[in-house]
Amino acid sequence: MMPLPQKFDQNEWFIIISLAVGIAIVILLPRRFPLSVTILMMVFAATVARTLDHLLAGPTIDVYNITDTGRYDLFDLITYTLYAPFAYIFVYIFDRFNIKGYWILLYLVFASLLGTLYEWLCVLFDVFNYKGWNIKYSYGFYLSTQPLTLLFFRYIMGKAEGKKG
Repeated sequence: MMPLPQKFDQNEWFIIISLAVGIAIVILLPRRFPLSVTILMMVFAATVARTLDHLLAGPTIDVYNITDTGRYDLFDLITYTLYAPFAYIFVYIFDRFNIKGYWILLYLVFASLLGTLYEWLCVLFDVFNYKGWNIKYSYGFYLSTQPLTLLFFRYIMGKAEGKKG
């Protein structure tokens, strides 16, 4: 069983509220994608987040902690699920407004800025505790992972649409 947090405080509440809001938005949005695409997008986002956090917050580099300590607990795991609804909303807006051409670059810049601002809120609520990391670095990570998310989305949507015909 996963260990529980040492104390239940603002970072756990922030994670719970953020996750509830993200899930509520996903549920309230009109269905736009096949369920398989939705699940794959959410798993992809959580997997990328977990992989990058393992690289950056793991024992070898260790530039930040997630939640209260450097130990892995239940809320560290829950934190990775936060990326799922945000990724869904990100591709939902992209698809809904049919963003193309140079507008994709502008969308990526804006979405990366929003991701960085949300991470800044996470830092304020002690979800992330930096030890050699700077919020400016995060912007570059968002700028590099969000295009991958869009490429993955287009790939799986192409596969899903190919099965329809």
